Amino acid sequence: MNSEIHWGTVMFKKAFLIGLGLLLACSIMAACGQPVKSSRTPTTPQPPTNIENQTPTEASPPEQTTNEAEWSTVQTFNGKEGKTTPPFHISGIKWRITWTVNAQYPEYAVFEILVYPQDKPGMLTKRISYAKGASSGTAYIYEGGRDYYLKVIAANLSDWTVTAEDCASQTFIYYPIRITYINYKGRDYIESLETQHDIIESDEYVEIKNLSDSQQNIAGWVLKNLTKGGPALVFPTFMPCSCEWYGNWEDCIKNCYPPRPCAIDPHKSLRVYTGEVHYESGGFCFYYFPGDIWDNKIPDIAVLYNRKGQEVSRKSYVIPTKNSVTSGE
Repeated sequence: MNSEIHWGTVMFKKAFLIGLGLLLACSIMAACGQPVKSSRTPTTPQPPTNIENQTPTEASPPEQTTNEAEWSTVQTFNGKEGKTTPPFHISGIKWRITWTVNAQYPEYAVFEILVYPQDKPGMLTKRISYAKGASSGTAYIYEGGRDYYLKVIAANLSDWTVTAEDCASQTFIYYPIRITYINYKGRDYIESLETQHDIIESDEYVEIKNLSDSQQNIAGWVLKNLTKGGPALVFPTFMPCSCEWYGNWEDCIKNCYPPRPCAIDPHKSLRVYTGEVHYESGGFCFYYFPGDIWDNKIPDIAVLYNRKGQEVSRKSYVIPTKNSVTSGE
């Protein structure tokens, strides 16, 4: 009997100790799970940065570092009311328009400058708007190598002045394709002198040469009479070709099939005639039958543009006086 009581007491003590140990373990685990309080104000978590949606930081515009000595005046216009200016030529790839206005009542002043390329009058290059109260301003244009004109809209002004300036340091990369010759007097011109009748000079031509050592593609380029504003020839994707000119089928197959890209071989030339087709010199023609393109009394200017509308080459010619000897181009 006594042994049984002793054994029960021992078992009770063991159970008590095990229970106490489990209780302490649970208390410690609960204490460890509580957040640690801090005297500092907690920082609000920020969402991750979305780089794609960030507004990029704009770099300082190049014109701020351009030396003022590099700018040259191309043309200055002035007036009181709106006007469309004569065309002017920009040689570089960067230019600017500076303007000043005088208005007795600036709040009622109207002033706007619209910039258009001469060869594409419907294509607006830049719009320069007047900020109320401003008396001057500058606008930069990052294209060129062509002729432009301005349409000035003005009202309620005492006067205004607009100046176009070219950046001499920003010039075009040299193109090896050049206009080398303009035959402004065709053989029909000599006949017209003898007969004293005006005859269409369909055999006039402009010669274009590749001065480089590699083939140059001119598809999409434009040749035009700048003085008259036209006509214009857009060079096609492929070279013109005629089996009649080659004379036999083998030569036709060799030179016409597959079509050749519109390109000029190294150190070779092609000609663009007014109203005749000569496949031996390229086969290009304005198909301008109303009359001659290149004036025999006042020199015209031929201009060649690349497919981006940038001027590549220009050339005029010299018309000798009655007692002088022809001096060439």
